[in-house]
Amino acid sequence: MVEIQTDDTALLQLFLENAGTSLAGFRYFDKRPLSIIENHLCTYLILNKKQALCYGHLDKEAETVWLGIAVIEGQTGQGLGKKMMQHLMDKAKELKLPAIQLSVDTDNIPAQYLYKKFGFNIIKKTEKYILMECVL
Repeated sequence: MVEIQTDDTALLQLFLENAGTSLAGFRYFDKRPLSIIENHLCTYLILNKKQALCYGHLDKEAETVWLGIAVIEGQTGQGLGKKMMQHLMDKAKELKLPAIQLSVDTDNIPAQYLYKKFGFNIIKKTEKYILMECVL
């Protein structure tokens, strides 16, 4: 697990370049520059031999803290998302955050299952996405 700082976004850029179809469900950087991480409470990558396999962040926007994770194509189902979720949940508790939220596509059933295992509950559901929250 490596924490990514604002002045070290090369690994993050590499993750995005290699994520493949995983980015279809993780659109956070579609309209945001990499420098947005300067606003994050924390930003992490899980590496294997300098290849970024999994990304995660806690991002404070007004009074809401958002959790975001993504695993590169071909590496899902190996526990990387679970490992990142555990790390981010531990960090949220360390920061004494009252709650965190996330948004997930309605068709991303494996992610929804993972989030529920970590205590997230549905607070809003639309045709395209589900808004979930975990009170810490």
